[in-house]
Amino acid sequence: MVPERYGAYRVYEQLGKGGMATVHRAEQDTPRGVRQVALKRMVPTLDRRSVALFLDEARLLRYLQHPNIPETYDSGRVFGTYFIAMEYIPGRTLKDLITHCRTTVGPVPEPIVLNLAMQLCDALDYAHKRCDEHGRPLGIIHRDVTPANLILAPTGVLKLVDFGLAKARPATEPSVAGVIKGKLGYVAPEYTRGELDHRADLWAVGIIMYELLTGGRQLFDAPDAIDTLARVRALPIPRPSLGNPEVHPDVDDVVMSALERDPRQRWPSAASMRDRIRALSARLGAPADDRRVIDWVEWAFAQKPGRAVQLTPMMPMPAYAPAPADPTPTPSTAPAPARLPPAPQRSRALVVGLVLLMLVVLGGLAWTLAR
Repeated sequence: MVPERYGAYRVYEQLGKGGMATVHRAEQDTPRGVRQVALKRMVPTLDRRSVALFLDEARLLRYLQHPNIPETYDSGRVFGTYFIAMEYIPGRTLKDLITHCRTTVGPVPEPIVLNLAMQLCDALDYAHKRCDEHGRPLGIIHRDVTPANLILAPTGVLKLVDFGLAKARPATEPSVAGVIKGKLGYVAPEYTRGELDHRADLWAVGIIMYELLTGGRQLFDAPDAIDTLARVRALPIPRPSLGNPEVHPDVDDVVMSALERDPRQRWPSAASMRDRIRALSARLGAPADDRRVIDWVEWAFAQKPGRAVQLTPMMPMPAYAPAPADPTPTPSTAPAPARLPPAPQRSRALVVGLVLLMLVVLGGLAWTLAR
């Protein structure tokens, strides 16, 4: 493949594409040798708002230096096109892992999930608390924490990428009221009502942990945006152990705390969630280090598809009715306990089929003897 020449970079295959930019693998000659980079280039546009958003991302990334966030090397403009040159991570995304496990090995083991969740919380804690050069909080909220934006490096280190939708104080382009940024299946319910703080990112962490622990079961995905938002706001959330009985009750509690619809009941910070997961991982025994994580992931990707896709256990939707005059609940107004749908009644059909088969065989035998 003959590379494209773009300023100081030799550009190779495309790694990804969004509505505003493309990302390619590129090489750059440095005094220390050839450096691999992920080159993000803005799609040509006359929309000033899009340009401002891209430049805001470039300015924000220069503040972020953390092991779980790709390093930013450079940004600028070449041939009239804005770019950001970042650390190249030659790994798979958690979206790739979840999609593959859904039809192969099923749920990811608890120690692996807890390791990944700790790394993600560590990156978010750093970003949420980051200050500028004058010590002023940047107020960073990622807003797009999804499996597709989490890359697992060959060393087992998880990298949180794509701060293009992040909300931060130094932004030159203000947010537009009523516009939700991010994948709808991962946005926090309060964000759909116009309220947003750092705890919205922790809601997304809870969803990702849920998907890993249950073999890729989707919580809120629906055929269209309206149904997805309705599910995010009101669909009862089953505990992960309902889809995977091997999930420890304390791990259930960590996930369900992250998935509290009232952000005041959620984990107060990424640090508090990370510290709880770390203590739980040590108490449950056999915690996974980064090497064990990548060894398991490589083993999982070597497995062949053949497992049926598992659906999320369904729970009854809450029934909204006017409150009774008497505040004391009665048998008719008390909410019904959540129950799983009954198993299909196959045994009766099997008996009927066997009886009919025996009648056909006996009839044929009698006809043969009569001849």
